[in-house]
Amino acid sequence: MKTKREVNKKTEIVEDVWIPTQCHRCMAECGLRAHRVNGVVVKLEGIPESAVGANGGLCPKGLAELQVLYDPNRLNVPLRRTNPEKGIGVDPKWVEISWEEALDEITFKLKNTMDEDPGKILVQFGITPTTQIVPLFLAPLLAGLSTQKGSPVSTVSSGAHCGNAGHFINALNYASFVITPDWKYTNYAIVFGTNASFGHFMIWSSRLAAQALERGMKLVVFDPVCNNSASHATEWIPIIPGTDGAVALAMLNVIVNELGIFDAEYLKHKTNAAYLIKPDGHYYRDTETNKPLVWDNTSSEAKTFDDPTVKDYDLDNPHEINGITCRPSWILFKENLIKHTPEGAQEISSVPAATIRRIATEYGQAANIGATIDIKGNQLPYRPVAVFNIRAAGAHNNGTGTLFAIDMLHHVVGASGVVGGISTVSVECFGYPGTNRPYMGVNACPDGFTTIGGRWLFPDRFWPHREPVTPKSNLVDLFPLALEIPVWGAADRDEILNKSRLNSQIDVLINYCTNGVMNSGRPKDKAEFLKKVPFIVDFELFPTEFNEGFADIVLPDTCYLEYSDWSGVQHSYHNQPVVLDEPWCMHITQKVIEPAGQRRHAPEVIIDILHRMGLGGRVNGYYNQMLGLDETRRLSPDEKIVWEELCNKAVTQYFGPEHDWEWFKKRGFISWPKKVEEVYWRHFKDIRVQIYWEFILDLKTKSKKIADELGLTVDWDRYIPLPDWFPIPPHKVKDPQYDLFCFSWAGTTHQNTSTQEQPWLDEASKMDPYMYFINMNAETARQKKLKPGDKVEIESSRGNKIRGVLQVRKGQHPQTLTVMGCSGHWSKGQPVARGKGVNFNSLIELHWEESDPVTFSIEPCVKVKITKMEQ
Repeated sequence: MKTKREVNKKTEIVEDVWIPTQCHRCMAECGLRAHRVNGVVVKLEGIPESAVGANGGLCPKGLAELQVLYDPNRLNVPLRRTNPEKGIGVDPKWVEISWEEALDEITFKLKNTMDEDPGKILVQFGITPTTQIVPLFLAPLLAGLSTQKGSPVSTVSSGAHCGNAGHFINALNYASFVITPDWKYTNYAIVFGTNASFGHFMIWSSRLAAQALERGMKLVVFDPVCNNSASHATEWIPIIPGTDGAVALAMLNVIVNELGIFDAEYLKHKTNAAYLIKPDGHYYRDTETNKPLVWDNTSSEAKTFDDPTVKDYDLDNPHEINGITCRPSWILFKENLIKHTPEGAQEISSVPAATIRRIATEYGQAANIGATIDIKGNQLPYRPVAVFNIRAAGAHNNGTGTLFAIDMLHHVVGASGVVGGISTVSVECFGYPGTNRPYMGVNACPDGFTTIGGRWLFPDRFWPHREPVTPKSNLVDLFPLALEIPVWGAADRDEILNKSRLNSQIDVLINYCTNGVMNSGRPKDKAEFLKKVPFIVDFELFPTEFNEGFADIVLPDTCYLEYSDWSGVQHSYHNQPVVLDEPWCMHITQKVIEPAGQRRHAPEVIIDILHRMGLGGRVNGYYNQMLGLDETRRLSPDEKIVWEELCNKAVTQYFGPEHDWEWFKKRGFISWPKKVEEVYWRHFKDIRVQIYWEFILDLKTKSKKIADELGLTVDWDRYIPLPDWFPIPPHKVKDPQYDLFCFSWAGTTHQNTSTQEQPWLDEASKMDPYMYFINMNAETARQKKLKPGDKVEIESSRGNKIRGVLQVRKGQHPQTLTVMGCSGHWSKGQPVARGKGVNFNSLIELHWEESDPVTFSIEPCVKVKITKMEQ
């Protein structure tokens, strides 16, 4: 028996510290601090002084990281599969191996495959690790493993569910990854189908939106479900999935053609509305400079768009130049809207025509066209209206056209990049005073439109877009407007890859932080692909459906409380508040506790593997270039990277020697004031928006020629220079027994498949009346003689099925069924998550011809029927 003195000695507090770091449970990446007592982390909380996130708050996902850190089911040692069989639910029969064994085998497999053909290597990753995904994991692998024979293929496992169309539209007109309302000044906001500012990944936006509502901002939400944003809205308007674009186009028609509300000065000086269009749809260009021409009413002659002598751009009249009749694109834009009537949109969307007209009128009037406001001595345009969407409206087969239309609601009233309008996240940044880093800048291309200076998330994707070419390693070579093309989980994958003359056989797959079986399309389609891959390596925190079913080697990764990195100070593409009076705030991530077991930080393991392959010089060269290291900090080709030394090189290169790694470890972040010219950059720069997509005509011609040669079928009718609406595949299902639209929604306590194993989040989910259920409109359920608690089967028009328990509510469109996110885990290694909820993705059968043909978003909505099962 222990004496009282011995017990007291054991419980004596010898350490009690708070350690600043950054949350990585989602893309909000809130600043947080961890309370560590005697080597044990006992509490996590926000940092009130940080502008990143909730100004001291922390959402349930962040708080539950404690349960990730100490979960007894975490992976602790490298594992090798001994069961040669692979498949969903197959027991891998793991055996423990040493890191040396694991790394030797991985190095051997990668080296042989790289020497044969790097295109047979696939790097698959998720979005949970946030800022470190691309610069610290993907990019070093691509830099190291590429040869003259080709490059590895990369894919975001769940990416095409998210922002293919949205990120393209944002890059095109804003040079940005994400855009949000200028919440401090917006008075009238419209949200199309998203929870993102009301409890989801941009917590700073949630905070600012809540404050805007408190001061009286009107919020109108078009959404099939009365979700988080709709429940806080001034008005919720139910809408049929995939019809948002029809409503937006009808609103534009009302605003422009019926009410005559538009900002002519903005259109003349900040868009291509005055550019003259020939009968073939192309710009009329100057023969000497090749620049687009406009008509100057003052001198009654055609001039280049950027001619400083232009006094009055003509928007409204055709002109004959050298015998060719040309019209300003604004005429074409207005004419294109005429067919999009509120009555037609009502038939498509179920939103009453009178409601569409009223909301359009309110929005147009609230824009205050012509108004200005003084901001720190600068007289700026004041357009306090904005339309917001993250993912939902654009994540359809018609997503590109839909978001084109939604974005035009800003530009017709001049509400882009000005006070109260739609704003950009981390686009124009002059950097920390004294070093001018990190720098981001927006520049103009020869035709006057946005291109990207500084460093963006995908630095090779500058505007103008790349020329389409015959695919070499990836289909994005042929379709350059897509961030990725979701072919690996498609039912017709082999057919498309074979037609494209690409490798349909992958020999090595490196997987990082993504459950690629659950979070893309129908699991059995992904499984058929994965079973054919001879060697799969998975970096993970937990046993998952992916690694249990398909991985050959699993490497135990660290959670963000167990590693350090600097990636938050390079740039953050979601987590910087767009408002002027909140400062730039750049965080580091620092190790709060040493990793348990044999866990290792995945980016450091990648460096180790590449050095073992004799590719250390390439890795070091990559970091030298990516960080812009000067001569005093550069890594020599044969230098072994020491991670915290690299962290120190990064922060001192960016912020000077006085802000070294030790300085950041004590403070966690660095802040400095924003400038008016950074937040409202569009007012200060001569850069234009494309309301008419002339570029897409040549792109169509070039891409179509190659696609036809390959035998790829593409809906080229979508390659048009003006916004339009097209029905999505579920709209075309005419069999009356499949009478409901089914889609998934994002629960605010969850992030993809990575959060349902935490008991706190599971407990909160079980208290939510809708989280783990199949949800249905109460009146529709009554008509079908269904009631809450019934066990039901959902069958898609293609015959795919899911089963679950029914819950009903009034706040849901009567023609819809909904399921929360990527739930329905079956992994034995996640006992808390196992059997909870429903795996909606089992209904999604991905097919090439059903993706958006321009940016290749997949179609996440299906037409279904519901049947009551025997109890």
